[in-house]
Amino acid sequence: MTVTQNEQNTNAEDAYAGRFEMVDPLDFDPEGTGRIVIDPFNHRKKREEGDTTEPDPGLIASVGAIGVQQPIILRPQEDEGKLGVVIGQRRTKAARAAAEKAVAEGRPYLKIPAIIRDDLKGVNDEALAASMVENVHRAAASAQDDLEAAQQLALMVGAKRVPKARKTKLATAIGRTVEELDAAEKVAKIDRKVVEELDEDEVEFDWVELADYDEVKDVPGALETLEDAKQQDEREGNRKRGAWRQAMQELRAEKEKAERIEATKAELAEKKIRVVTWPRRWEWTKGRPLDELVSAIGRPLTPQGHNETCEGHGAAIDPADGAVVWVCVDYDKHGHRIAGAPEPTESDNAEAIEQAAAKQEAEREERRRVRLNNAAWRQVRSVRQDFITEMCQDKGEAPAHIKDWVMANLLMRAVPRGPLLTRFLGVDSISDDHTKAKEDINTLIKRTAARRYWWVLFANIAATYEHEHMKDDAWRGMPHYHYGYAKPGAIARPTAEWLRFLKSQGYTLSEIEQETLAQADREAEEQAKEEAERQRREAEREAERQRRAAEELTDEPDEDQAEPDGGAEDSDDEPGDGGAEEPDEEPDEDQAEPDGGAEDSDDEPGDGGAEDQAEESDDN
Repeated sequence: MTVTQNEQNTNAEDAYAGRFEMVDPLDFDPEGTGRIVIDPFNHRKKREEGDTTEPDPGLIASVGAIGVQQPIILRPQEDEGKLGVVIGQRRTKAARAAAEKAVAEGRPYLKIPAIIRDDLKGVNDEALAASMVENVHRAAASAQDDLEAAQQLALMVGAKRVPKARKTKLATAIGRTVEELDAAEKVAKIDRKVVEELDEDEVEFDWVELADYDEVKDVPGALETLEDAKQQDEREGNRKRGAWRQAMQELRAEKEKAERIEATKAELAEKKIRVVTWPRRWEWTKGRPLDELVSAIGRPLTPQGHNETCEGHGAAIDPADGAVVWVCVDYDKHGHRIAGAPEPTESDNAEAIEQAAAKQEAEREERRRVRLNNAAWRQVRSVRQDFITEMCQDKGEAPAHIKDWVMANLLMRAVPRGPLLTRFLGVDSISDDHTKAKEDINTLIKRTAARRYWWVLFANIAATYEHEHMKDDAWRGMPHYHYGYAKPGAIARPTAEWLRFLKSQGYTLSEIEQETLAQADREAEEQAKEEAERQRREAEREAERQRRAAEELTDEPDEDQAEPDGGAEDSDDEPGDGGAEEPDEEPDEDQAEPDGGAEDSDDEPGDGGAEDQAEESDDN
């Protein structure tokens, strides 16, 4: 039977008896002295542990912005004139907190919409049931509500370009950030089971974190890695999610590597190439990488040639980075030998073969270490440069320490222009042609507000550091130009300087960046010790020189007073006479000269050797 509209209206009954009223949040007193109190049978009032009735800052901000949108439920109390909160305790507390803040700041505040259930007066069991049903259903539907809210917001924000101010207000009203609002579209596409599992495990991710996790959830250990990263950011007070971003970059790399390995395995299977398990150490197996082997006559082996001529041809996939390594699964059986090992003879030199194998192992591990660290260094570059991009696109004036740092660098070095500069500033490309580049830069300056000049200069400096001092092998140190590129020197000072500066600005260093900075610190400490030792030795040499000079000055008067013939001290002779007494008679021709000259001197008799003595005095 079809029910008419009139019949529907006649059959419909009121769910409860109540009246609507806008109540003043300042009339609420959780201690029970105000007009509005917490009902004694409020479901949350009796909870001793895990009570979530206290509003969080997000809810308070939301209520302050747009007020309480869902009416609370009140019922008359035994004390005449008082009303008890049955449903909506957190909203009521949030409204009171928002009202108190508004009054302190001299602003108006909003009243709370309330439904007063007169039918519940004195009916305690129904009041408790109503409170319980509301809260139980709220907990059970949290994951679903979150996704549905994200879907709605994704439609609202994605339908048209929402002004930033309105988006900020909307985000505040729902207790989210603008960043979370931008992630709503991704969150809306998440499998409902993923959110429910996280909710069951009591994992508290915001929408940005939820969207990120969904991207890498299939990577082994992803959840634990991200939880650790979030806790690190919280401990360090890092609002820019530094540790989280580094963790996400690593997990994305792991995901990409796993996909690449699967694709490589499929390709090798299609070509019917044997794939062997990557061993812990190659010397424990019969196989070896082809680049470590030579043929029986000493020629290098190539993958193509080996595949065509050797039944032992195969491939191993390095689990560290997914690289394919071509191998011979049994090199001895197929007549190959280790490069650098002696040729087989009747009495094989086992020791020499073992040494050659050990050398190959060490070289292989070093090449692998360099390859993996180069990849890790490239991997973190994106996170670091994203951090720099956010710094450079700040709309406000650069702080004083940025200005000081930029100016110091501008005075010390020339700054190149290029793709990095245009990326950091988010502007059109600057030409490589000198004349055209000048025009591009003039255009950039005209379009840049004066308050952002410092950020333009900083972007220029940042481009210099990233281009010149953060190359793929910067973690190894500067090339040793005397011994060749194969022997790296110390970590370049600008590399360490740039990492320290970014860290001071809130950038979270990756593992390889931390190792690089630690190595630079160790090298600096060693250099400081060497310099201190050099200064100590120099001080000792200087002290020795001064001691010798003092001794010479002390000995010098005795030499001047010494008589050529051993005469007494305290002579009354006039200065300049060579220190000899005036003789009563002519000196003997064979008498020894004052300077110890030989006999049969050609000096004229009677001169007493005065000229030689004067020369000796000048020398002293």
